[in-house]
Amino acid sequence: MLCNQYDNLTGRYVVSFLAERDPMSADRYLVPAFCTLTPLPEVPTRSWPFWQDGKWTMQPDYRGVRLYRTDTGEPGEITVAGVSPEDAGLTEVPRPSDEYVWRDGAWVVDEAIVAERVRAAAMSDFYARMEQARQRNLGKMDARAAGLLTDVDEAMFDAWAAYQVALVRVVDLPSFPNDIVWPDEPDPQAVLAKVEAEREAKAAREAEEAAPREEEAARSRGPDEAPADAEPTAPADSESLSDTAPAVDVDAK
Repeated sequence: MLCNQYDNLTGRYVVSFLAERDPMSADRYLVPAFCTLTPLPEVPTRSWPFWQDGKWTMQPDYRGVRLYRTDTGEPGEITVAGVSPEDAGLTEVPRPSDEYVWRDGAWVVDEAIVAERVRAAAMSDFYARMEQARQRNLGKMDARAAGLLTDVDEAMFDAWAAYQVALVRVVDLPSFPNDIVWPDEPDPQAVLAKVEAEREAKAAREAEEAAPREEEAARSRGPDEAPADAEPTAPADSESLSDTAPAVDVDAK
């Protein structure tokens, strides 16, 4: 006859051993304290027998089973029988990634974590673009204020400054960071073409503004008056001689 020992505090089954017969009665066995002759029931997987209220009952047994903490997803374990994973804040299902949280008995995607990471990635992209724009204009602010830059350099400076403003406006949109359309970087060829067009337009304006002044100056001189800077023209040789040489009388002999 097997005698089954159990823990005196929890009733958890400990060990079985052969019971000794009662020397005073051949049909009786000696039963030590916290033991019972009641046979153990069939034990299902991940269960352990406990002696409670005069009978064997089954409680969970997850000793040696790989488990995971439901608060962090890190590995955990249960070292005693009678404790379920739920009681210990554990689960058999590994956490798919750190974007998941344990909710209602399952791992689910945490929208807050995902949104935070999307924004962090977008802001990292923003800072990289902004730093590139700042490097393009680095050290040129004072030179521009002093008029030391060429018209092309000034136009490129303004284009990169406008690019920075456009970047900030994207970040300030309500749709950021879910819907991002970054502005295009300044195109040096396009800037140069714009500067050349402005040069041509300026030259045309200056010529148009100068034409009335020249016309007014010409009218004020009169038709026979040569311009002040005109050089006098020398008369032809024949005309000079006829106009200036005195007449000579020759006496006939």
